[in-house]
Amino acid sequence: MNNRVASSVAAMLVAVAFSTTTLAEKQLIVGAGPSTKVVQLFAEKFASDPAAVGYQFEVPPRSAKHAGGIKASSKYLFGRTGRPLNDKEKGKNKGEIVLARIPIAFATGSSTGVSSLSMSQIEDLFSGKIADWGGVGSSGGAVVLVGREPTEALFTVLRGANPSFKDAKFDKVFRKDHQVVKFLQATEGANAIAFGARPNFGEINVIKVDGFSAGVAVGLVYDLKNKEHPLVMAALNFAATPAWADTVKQAGLLPPR
Repeated sequence: MNNRVASSVAAMLVAVAFSTTTLAEKQLIVGAGPSTKVVQLFAEKFASDPAAVGYQFEVPPRSAKHAGGIKASSKYLFGRTGRPLNDKEKGKNKGEIVLARIPIAFATGSSTGVSSLSMSQIEDLFSGKIADWGGVGSSGGAVVLVGREPTEALFTVLRGANPSFKDAKFDKVFRKDHQVVKFLQATEGANAIAFGARPNFGEINVIKVDGFSAGVAVGLVYDLKNKEHPLVMAALNFAATPAWADTVKQAGLLPPR
């Protein structure tokens, strides 16, 4: 009987040790889609940090949403965020590590003939004061305004940076960046102007806007019970280094504030 008990205890210890080793060796970082690439880049660079030795980071390309990242941080050390944590989310005993800001850009369809605008012209277009592309020196055509739903993270940041967008009225409203891109590429979107995450616009006609710089903060979420974990503390420090800021800039993103 004692031998059986001893064997059971030994098996349990082995199982616990295996579970702990597995957790230490492999960290799955799931969550919001917009932060996927920057977290993949961070994991690649952070892997060389002494505190990360012995860990393997896996960043799945499939989105589990912002909420999924928060939930995942209760199982793994990190989850991915698609925007800053709000007060309710922080109230769940969560902290965040901002890795970068995804720059907001303006883009148009193929028929506008516009490559650069001032911010005041952008504001006049989205307020309806300029309703024809001729008003900004183009060949003409009715302006089609493309927007996002009020709660969308990027639109929230844009409204904060430029309060005039609080009163913007859109001809088309989409829920996803790829829907915006598809519309700008279509015939019906040839005279349209839209805003979105710069990396998602690809080869579409992105407008140069002098003096405008705003972006959505994305990164990692962790549970505060792990705030003194060596890997969490090292990630916080690594994200604040000039080297990481340079890496972010080279990737076409804005560094954390």
